[in-house]
Amino acid sequence: MRLTLALLFGPIAICLGACSQGQDNLFLSSREQRIYANGLSIDVTNVENEAAARPFAKQYCNGLGKTAHFQKMELVGYHHVATMSATFVCD
Repeated sequence: MRLTLALLFGPIAICLGACSQGQDNLFLSSREQRIYANGLSIDVTNVENEAAARPFAKQYCNGLGKTAHFQKMELVGYHHVATMSATFVCD
C-alpha cells in the first residue's frame, strides 16, 4: 500500500515542483552572495549595493588584519545572467 502511494504521489510531486516559478536572481534563484577572494582584494557578487557587500569584505579583511576599502561596483555576467558585484581592497 505504501509503495503504491509513493509511486502515485511521487511523480505528481516532482511535476508540481518542476512547474513552480523561481525568483529572478543569479545562480538559478539563489539569494546567496558569492565571495571571491584574491589575495588583498575581494569580490562579492549577487549584491545590490556597497552596503550589502561590506560585511563580507569587512570580515575577510579583518581576518588579514587589514581594513576593507570599497573600490567599485560592476555588472558581472554568468551563464547569460547578470548581477552586480562589489570589489573591495584590503589596506
